[in-house]
Formats: sequence, C-alpha cells, structure tokens
Amino acid sequence: MHKELPVDQNIEERSNELINSFRSSFWIDEHKWFVRCFTYDQTIHLETLSEITDYVKQKLPDSWKSTYPYDDHHQFYNTIRKFDHYEFFNQPIPSYIRLYNINYLRLKFPINEEFWSIVPNLNKLKSLAVSSYDDSFQSQFQTLLDQAPHLTQLSFHQCESLPLQISLFKYINASIRQLNLKFYNHQFSEEECMTLSHSSLGVQCEVLSIQVKNRQCIIILVKNMINLRALNIKFEHQEDFQEILWILGDELLIENTAETVEIIQWLKDHLPSTCLISTDPQSVNGIRIWIQ
Repeated sequence: MHKELPVDQNIEERSNELINSFRSSFWIDEHKWFVRCFTYDQTIHLETLSEITDYVKQKLPDSWKSTYPYDDHHQFYNTIRKFDHYEFFNQPIPSYIRLYNINYLRLKFPINEEFWSIVPNLNKLKSLAVSSYDDSFQSQFQTLLDQAPHLTQLSFHQCESLPLQISLFKYINASIRQLNLKFYNHQFSEEECMTLSHSSLGVQCEVLSIQVKNRQCIIILVKNMINLRALNIKFEHQEDFQEILWILGDELLIENTAETVEIIQWLKDHLPSTCLISTDPQSVNGIRIWIQ
C-alpha cells in the first residue's frame, strides 16, 4: 500500500499512526499478521512481512518501522528480489545492507566498488537490464557476467543514439537464453546480424528482440542462430508503427494493414516451413514469429 501526503502534513506522525493501528492483539496475537512501514519523502509505504519485495525506489527509506519484534534491516533486504532503479547503487549505503536474493537487476555502468560489498554474489540473478552502455566497460561487465551462473535474460536500454558497441558480440555467459536489444537504439545491419549470429551469446540465444535495417536481416538471423525459437523484430523504415515479429508455429492470423500483410507473406515465402508467423494481438501492426 502506498499513500502520498501533502507537503504540509507531518509524515512521521502519520506513519506512526498507521503502523500503531496494526499493533493490536487482533493483528499480532490472533492473526500473526505483521507489517512494515517505510517513508520516502512524502510517501508512506506499508507491506506485510510475508511479501517478496520489488524495490523500485532510487533511494533508501527515510524511516523504517515494523510490528514484528524480531524484524530488522537484514531480514527486509533478504526479501528483495527485484531492483528496478540503477541509481540505488549510486548513494552511500550502510554496511549492514546485503542483497543475497536478487533475481532481477537494472544497472548502469560503470558500477562502483561498493556494489560488490552490497551484492556479495549474483547466484540467484535470472534477469539483468543494462542502461546506457559502451565498450569502455567491457571488462567490468564480463566480470559481472562471470558472477551470474543462472542468468537467463539480458537486455540493453540505450536512450542515446551511439555507434554499435562491438563488445556486445564478445561477452560470454553459458546460461543466457534470452537477449533483448530492441531498446538498444540501434538498427542492426545484415553484417551485424551475421556477426551476432556467430557470437557466443547469439549461438545459444533462444529468444531474441532486436531492431534491424531490412527484411533480409531476419533471414540471416533465422538461418544462422541455430538455437533460436522466437524472434522479435522492429524495422527501421516503419516510423508510424512498431512492427513486432515473433517466430511461432503453423497458423497465420492477419488483421492489420496491407503493408503488414505483404511483409508476412514475404516472410512466409522466404522462411522455412517450420516457422509460424502471426499478427501480434497486443501490438498495432505487430507480427509474431516462432520457430519449431
């Protein structure tokens, strides 16, 4: 539960009132229901102790209270599974905070030295989102990948339009199966698609999202990525709508523009019969393709 207060209200008093309302025997003795209460600026956040936490704030709480007598900061931070704001690690963090159970993490390079004291290992990390990346961080990024033996999803988010960073083709992590480059802000050429296909991450990739310059790039990816099961494509020349392509099964469903119909037919003519191409019901003029 979240509640934002007007600036003229005392948030500390309100948070005390709120958490004290859960200290009665009805909640604690009869129902064994314990809660935590946090404040961030003028926002009060209330949660039960049983909840698995997704941490979306970029800062530490201003205050922290709990109705459970044995609750502490260690227990709270052990419940956090998802960190969705890279700025969190760019602040002074108390030495008692340790994050052992993260399975989703958003980071921006370079990461500071304090990161590894806060996150002693990445053994449970399943999904990593990287914001604003360039080649100068190659060594640091590979070190992080080496510490994530169960990472399956890797995505890149880039707002700036930069030249393709060649180090993207050089990373190694044996567990990654899903690669998302759709928000990387770069349209891959035919040559770049071929290079990606033969890279370590490209060879083992099963689900790929990517922006490409033309249709021939799709053919290159499908024919050369030997483990690919699903492909999600955005075309450079489609400015009025985002075109999504997934490789799916053996049925064609089309409810879109004539241009989308033409693209789907072209793909059916040029892709193996093991590919199923269909419109994406969740995307205007989108196409999904799966490979059997």
